[in-house]
Amino acid sequence: MRLPRLLLALTFLGTLASLPLLAAVPGDRVFAGTVYNVFHEEFATDADFCAQVDRDIPAIAAAGLTHVLVFPMNEWDPATRERRWTRTDYLIHKIETSGLKFIPILLKEEQCSHYFPIWKFRDTADRWSVHHRRNGSRNNRENVDFADPRVFPVLEDSIRAVVERYRTSPALAFYNLWNEPHYDSDADHVVARFRTWLEKKYGTLAALRRAWGDDYTSWDEVSPFLNDDWNSSLPAIDWRLFRDELNGLLLGELAAIVRRLDPDHPLNSNPVGTPLANFADFGFYNTDIWRLTPYQDFNGASYYPDYWEVSHPGQSYPLWLHHLNFNVFRSAAADRGYILTELYTNAKNGLMLTGYVDPATISRLAWTALADDCKGILFWKWEPFRRGRQSLGRGLTRLDGTLAPRGEAVRDFAGVLTRHGQLLRTAHLVPPEVAIILDQVGLQKTLDQGGDARTRSFMFESHAGLFRALDEANLTADVLRSDLGLTLEQLRHYRIVFLPFQIVMRREFAAVLTEYVRQGGHLVADARTATIDELDYAYTTNPGAGLDELFAADRADWIGTPGDHAVAPVSGSKLPAFSGRYFREQLRLHPGAETLAVFPDTGEPALIAHSFGKGRAILAAVPLGASCHERPDSAAARVIIQLCTAAGATPPASFIPAPGTAGTLSLRVHHAPDGLVLYAINPSDAPLSGSITLPVTAESPPFAGARDLVTDTRLPLTTTTATASFPLALPARGVLVAHLRP
Repeated sequence: MRLPRLLLALTFLGTLASLPLLAAVPGDRVFAGTVYNVFHEEFATDADFCAQVDRDIPAIAAAGLTHVLVFPMNEWDPATRERRWTRTDYLIHKIETSGLKFIPILLKEEQCSHYFPIWKFRDTADRWSVHHRRNGSRNNRENVDFADPRVFPVLEDSIRAVVERYRTSPALAFYNLWNEPHYDSDADHVVARFRTWLEKKYGTLAALRRAWGDDYTSWDEVSPFLNDDWNSSLPAIDWRLFRDELNGLLLGELAAIVRRLDPDHPLNSNPVGTPLANFADFGFYNTDIWRLTPYQDFNGASYYPDYWEVSHPGQSYPLWLHHLNFNVFRSAAADRGYILTELYTNAKNGLMLTGYVDPATISRLAWTALADDCKGILFWKWEPFRRGRQSLGRGLTRLDGTLAPRGEAVRDFAGVLTRHGQLLRTAHLVPPEVAIILDQVGLQKTLDQGGDARTRSFMFESHAGLFRALDEANLTADVLRSDLGLTLEQLRHYRIVFLPFQIVMRREFAAVLTEYVRQGGHLVADARTATIDELDYAYTTNPGAGLDELFAADRADWIGTPGDHAVAPVSGSKLPAFSGRYFREQLRLHPGAETLAVFPDTGEPALIAHSFGKGRAILAAVPLGASCHERPDSAAARVIIQLCTAAGATPPASFIPAPGTAGTLSLRVHHAPDGLVLYAINPSDAPLSGSITLPVTAESPPFAGARDLVTDTRLPLTTTTATASFPLALPARGVLVAHLRP
């Protein structure tokens, strides 16, 4: 039986204080820093370069920033064809004497000229004449195939040179091993690795033939280029899954080099896109961050929400979507923790029509990341770009080096971290009671379907809509990967588990879900759940893998239409009427099934429940999450929240608007060694006032006081035996971070 969350938080304060930090992010406080690009070609002389550094590094320190992400780490002397360290040495010395920390970027994939200058590129195994990777351009140093066995030693030499030169610096914080990994090649050496990967996955050629639907007679015949998806979707899916895993394997190879040279400093990387975080097709930048986690000490991410705004003109990036992205990063990192290695600071370039950041927006974005357990932020970048394809873009400063308004907001944010960064570092999100299951094979299967582009994004929308409904009710959720292996012990931590449009179901995971419900868990599944297995074979009876017994129903038929399907609650049900988007199923009920809602046009069941063991399994004949993806405060969202409430999953804090006002408040509660930290974020462009209430059990020590860490002002706390509450008034996009002490 679970203890109430606040009781757990307050009863074991002494124990919490003595435990090691849960996250592996280095340092004893949340840090804020910036990226400092050393554009050697902009300075005619070393003196000009040093004068710029003399101006910038003290200004970075004066802004309260403590970390500097440095790139590039060396320049090349064309006359001698040797690395030239003069300017980098000066920069690192200035960082050391200014009391800052630095993070060297060891590989920045799209700017390989810093590792492969023209003469080295030309002299390395005749790479000059080879067409490289996807765009086929000659001497494409932006996307050089560094994993080619003939080229990789050049990169290894570059990494060794940097690590050996700076590993003893007292200012070295950690290594950014691979900035924005998204390796994607179809070279012969990659295809060879793919065949090895397939042999490990399938074991025998016969097993591969069955999965792929092709009559190979030897492994040498296996190719990602000779298959279509007529017999099976697995050839295309396996190729994409392999390339995701290859990013992790390459990261592991690079990490092994660095750890041999310097076993004392941690390292990480920072992909740009991840499953569910980009809402786009896979490949190129969209890398599976879960595949990188095992090879690094903690996770990082590059975060540029302005790209979304380009495709959504006139719309501001919604707060719930920020929460979704950060929770994907958090879930993938698990107990390793994560940082934002790059957080955008303005439009991509000075000619863009979107992406310009005002002080309130950049402040709210930074605090939102911390609310979702981020433990460090590096802002991209210190000064705007002066030339190139991002001219006049990004930057915390004006071109003269003085802080722009957005930079002043970051300075204020960093000031709070100076005062309270240690407390915020040791505080961690109250463990979610809700889990959302993701299977990458199922996600790829939806992308492999042809004929109707509207449904290619449907699994994204199902997950995102579900998360939105939970988030707007202040219920946090973990995203768990069933394709990476989930155990009953992992699921026991959750009161309710959701399967949003989970078309792929593995038999071993179905057995785990069945036992989870038997032991008291609540399970909610969408339309199309468990229709195929992980080898792309349809189940004869579905839900398959034995889940028809768990849900006490099977599907007689199903349809998809461009519109909505009305769903009405049965008599006596407290559920609201709602609309299900696109998909509708005809369920045949087995003994023990209970109808919660029906399709009013036919009276057939649309939402059913089955008590199984100590728990409850709910099956929808429509997709729940996708039905509220683009509909704020929708009835489908209220159904989701009522199912959570029935399972005992409740938000750790609530907001009551002031009389005569309306609005919602985004709340996150963290356990801290000396109480609780509560993040309250106004998602709207209008002021918001009301009161925040937290439930407190009779056994918990009473709160002695509360303080807003942002303004360092006392909050008028009212406590009873059951609740603790305080009033608040936030401006548009405003943030309050309350520290409640017992």
